[in-house]
Amino acid sequence: MKLTKQLALTLILSVVSLNAVQAAVPEGKSVTAAIELQGGSDSTVKWPAPSTGPYKVHVLVPKTGTVTNALYRVYPTGKKADSAICDSADVQNPCFEVTVDQTQHQNTWVQLTLNEDAATLWNFNKNKNGYVAAIASNLNAGEILNLSPSVRFEDAKVKAIGGKHQGGIIFYLDGTGKHGLIAAPTDQNNTGLQWFNGSFLTTNALGTDVGTGLANTDIITQVQGEGSYAASLAANLIIGTYSDWHLPSKDELNLMYNNIGPGAPAPLTNIGKFIGYDYWSSSESSSNNAVGQNFATGAQSYYGKSGLLYVRAVRAF
Repeated sequence: MKLTKQLALTLILSVVSLNAVQAAVPEGKSVTAAIELQGGSDSTVKWPAPSTGPYKVHVLVPKTGTVTNALYRVYPTGKKADSAICDSADVQNPCFEVTVDQTQHQNTWVQLTLNEDAATLWNFNKNKNGYVAAIASNLNAGEILNLSPSVRFEDAKVKAIGGKHQGGIIFYLDGTGKHGLIAAPTDQNNTGLQWFNGSFLTTNALGTDVGTGLANTDIITQVQGEGSYAASLAANLIIGTYSDWHLPSKDELNLMYNNIGPGAPAPLTNIGKFIGYDYWSSSESSSNNAVGQNFATGAQSYYGKSGLLYVRAVRAF
């Protein structure tokens, strides 16, 4: 793409990719910038909102940032066609301006806020093309605005047990309330499936605690290889854009039963739609057995790996 001679004389906008390992990374989904060159002296970099909802927005200032008034505009419901005005009072298409002194925040994540209020939430509407933009029109002709392509949209929606999130149903939240575990919305098999891949092997998938299911699944699939069995079925699951599913550990399976299964109190009782039968965990007990749980009674016990049990995959967020 070539800049017109007039645009080249008025502004050079460079987008600089940099190694951000040194900077603390906030929560949220990383969105790659799309560069749009506008007419006259206006140049814009846009980051579309990942979905509809409230977000905190963080921009990464590159170590090459030298502008004292880097201008960002937030358009929660998109920009009014052919409008050059940024008006926060506009009911249909409000626009908010936030300036960042890059010289004070080089190689640092900076939250875009109103009146320096860290609680600022931007209520984006994905269907109306809500986005964040970096604007170059406020700079002098000889200034260079260096931008990192990295912007993070931190999901500020309140998460709760039983809520739908990232491809499934939340059944566990850690102490921060920001991370936890999600169960796939349905079983991965309509009939029973064995734990082993045809041979009784010791896999050493011994994790039982919450958070160990993924490592167990990786160990099982590495040892047992490709095939049609419980851990492989879970590991190969894809729901939407999410492909990082695993067979739950013993304790993760029990949390599903107690929080969104038949053992959950109303109104969450079995919102996960489990059947009253046995489900596999990824926790091995011996070369011949692994832990499973009966979702009619809630009892956990050792099952022969050749047994035909049901599979419900989970993933962390």
